[in-house]
Amino acid sequence: MSDNEQALDMQDSSSLVTWSKLLGCSLFGVLFFLTPLYVEGSWTIALGILTGKISDWLGDSMGIFTSGCFVLAAVVSVIYNVSPKHMAQKLPMSDRLIASHWVWVVVNVSAAIFAVMTVMQVGPQWLISDQTGVTAYVDVAGAVFLLVGLGCLLLPFLTDYGLLEFVGTMLQRPFQKLFNLPGRATIDTIASWVGSSSIAVVLTNAQYERGYYSARESSVIATNFSVVSVPFVLLTANVAGIGDYFLQLYGTMFLICTLCAVITPRLPPLSWIKDEYYPAHGKTLNEDVDDGESRIKHAIARAVGVAEKAPSPKQSLARGWHSMMDIYLMMMPAAMTIELFTLALYYNTEVFQMLTYPISMLLDVMNIPEASAAAPGVVLGLFDQFVPTIIAGELTSPITKFVLAGLSVTQLIFFAESAILIMRSSIPLSVKHLVLIFIIRTIIALPILTVIAHLLF
Repeated sequence: MSDNEQALDMQDSSSLVTWSKLLGCSLFGVLFFLTPLYVEGSWTIALGILTGKISDWLGDSMGIFTSGCFVLAAVVSVIYNVSPKHMAQKLPMSDRLIASHWVWVVVNVSAAIFAVMTVMQVGPQWLISDQTGVTAYVDVAGAVFLLVGLGCLLLPFLTDYGLLEFVGTMLQRPFQKLFNLPGRATIDTIASWVGSSSIAVVLTNAQYERGYYSARESSVIATNFSVVSVPFVLLTANVAGIGDYFLQLYGTMFLICTLCAVITPRLPPLSWIKDEYYPAHGKTLNEDVDDGESRIKHAIARAVGVAEKAPSPKQSLARGWHSMMDIYLMMMPAAMTIELFTLALYYNTEVFQMLTYPISMLLDVMNIPEASAAAPGVVLGLFDQFVPTIIAGELTSPITKFVLAGLSVTQLIFFAESAILIMRSSIPLSVKHLVLIFIIRTIIALPILTVIAHLLF
């Protein structure tokens, strides 16, 4: 065989591998994360089905699984942060697992102790009751461990093989005109709508670290496009006692989130953030299409170019494993401890009722029934997304139920999960930034929800 023939064979083989990665790996990512499936009377995705199966398999052992994860996080945290720095830096994943502040170590150890006490049902009721410790360290933690963990593990199949380049180039113009964002941001939105807001935050951070989003773009996307999934909105409506109004709730959420995505980035603090790119990579995104060039051909060419340089599926799984361990060992203990104390204060004290008295007067002016009982729900969404829904389920007025359920799915910033994920990421948003964005979104959402609730009921 001549040298030319050998070169052609090698080129054909390389092309086959490239297209196999582009089509095969991307198709798996789409099927696993983005394809709605109607199963047993409700819509979900393959990720939801798999996590549900694992959850059913664990059954009553879920508490053992979650508490074991918290204990492991505490042990790793102590080893990595108490050991001499020159030794700790030689340990696996040291760049991810060495905490930036000693508070993280204290929180991790505390979470392990509280989780074990809850599972063993040893300790005060305010800590270990079904409403507090069991909800935080078993029920919610189990769902998040499975959903976010598996999501992080397999997310590279959605992001690393050219799909985002194709979609981003095709949808560049509408996203730029409406939101001043790259077209590839549509994938973040789709991933959260049919999957999970936490998965969308992880996806956004991965794209920022690889130079596809600027600091401003990643901040805007993480705080405005990591919206609540369809299954969670349905769950929210049912728990709040307005399951028959799911479609109205979802439509209202879509309207409010779109308005927030247009308005919020034009106000501080998001308007203060510069279009600077992650230092390790710089800007790597270019979705522009030359005049006269076919957009679809250009999109395919870019997707193929990325697939050629993409890692093997085994390498992608290794990168996903590192992301999963970061979430398990560094994010979850803080997130669930925040949720625990939020629930404990709400159910065992009058602190939030007193602090939100001015809000109850505002709700009275807006003609929202049960204003004093509902007022804590307006602000507690900052700490945990599901608390406003739990409060709504205990009320009788459908107007108030709708308003609180709507807030829980439109405020988006909550420190029991999404905010902690953002703070653990490379996205340049501080606690002050996140609180301000939460307030802005609440100011936009509350009057719209009130008007629609009065029209519906």
